[in-house]
Amino acid sequence: MSDITNFIDTVYKRFEQLDYCTEEDQELPSREDLEDVCQVLLNVSCMKEEGRYPAFRVCFIDPESPILDVYLYSHVLLFDEPILFANRELHKLAPALNSSMSYLILDISKKPFMITGLIASYTNWEQIMTRELTTGNRMPRIPNISVVEPGKLEACFGESPIVSYHSGNCLSFRTDTFTSTVIAEELRKDSTVSEEDRLSLLYRAIWHANGYGHGGHIYVVPSLEACAGLIEIKYRLPSPFLFGHDHEKNHVFGRMREKEIAAYADMIAKFTSVDGAVVLNKNLDLLGFGAETVVDVSSRETPAMRFISHDGLVDPTRHFNDNGMRHRACYRFCNAVEGTVAIIMSQDGTVKACTRHDGYVYVYDNVALPLM
Repeated sequence: MSDITNFIDTVYKRFEQLDYCTEEDQELPSREDLEDVCQVLLNVSCMKEEGRYPAFRVCFIDPESPILDVYLYSHVLLFDEPILFANRELHKLAPALNSSMSYLILDISKKPFMITGLIASYTNWEQIMTRELTTGNRMPRIPNISVVEPGKLEACFGESPIVSYHSGNCLSFRTDTFTSTVIAEELRKDSTVSEEDRLSLLYRAIWHANGYGHGGHIYVVPSLEACAGLIEIKYRLPSPFLFGHDHEKNHVFGRMREKEIAAYADMIAKFTSVDGAVVLNKNLDLLGFGAETVVDVSSRETPAMRFISHDGLVDPTRHFNDNGMRHRACYRFCNAVEGTVAIIMSQDGTVKACTRHDGYVYVYDNVALPLM
């Protein structure tokens, strides 16, 4: 079985598991057709145009489908003459495409496949500009294949990745890490912040940090007292959630509250670019940033680890030393300070979350934002 065939099989398996109904016109093409499409996309992903590699999305909708009329916040732009779906044509067209704001519409009803137009999104345009979106899903939530970088594709639902393919490796994402895992349980413990506000803030902070592309990590600790002697915060900024508002008596609702959460999340994302961690408590109060953990590695054994795959099973092939110093420091700190949750964002956009539970450090790989 080829690498790309394994990717296609994983895509189908994962989409069948989604608790989200799609219209008949939004379903994925056949395995054979999807493999042909992905082979072309992989070729184009490695072709530079004016010094840049392409990044764009392809969806699979018949140009005559009535479903194109229901996207109230998107323009459906159809070409007068369809364009052949081939390396050369895509290479020339790709610089005009924005993977955050448009889909290429691909007609696969017969061969050769043809590009019939674009879905150009302006969903919540004001919220895009002011960074007020909850999850980053700015476009119609339909299955699509995203060209990310040379040799890298992602099967997505809207903008949320489901399965990633890169240089022969196939990775599945999970979207429930912060709602139905031991990570979620730990974040709820001893917190007075509502579930809605907590998820909104964390999702936005992760989304913004990934958008900046610098990587970073966030510790959510029980309290400063709980980690006394184990963490040094270079830039202390003790500040209650939402810039000093009392979150238990907060009367700022609706649009103003959304704006404040968006601004707070973006600030946290910016702070992750500084060397060291951003530190929050369970009520999401900002304790500071540029934090360094003080864990005497030489005197501590390697924590007992459990790496959890997208299906909730323990992955026995993963180990403590698989990742770099930032990851290992987060694992050790979570092991040392019970109740801590660490969120680790890599420069390549991958996200992990970990916490200690029942004597093990649980690590959730390939965390994705939810299909909202």
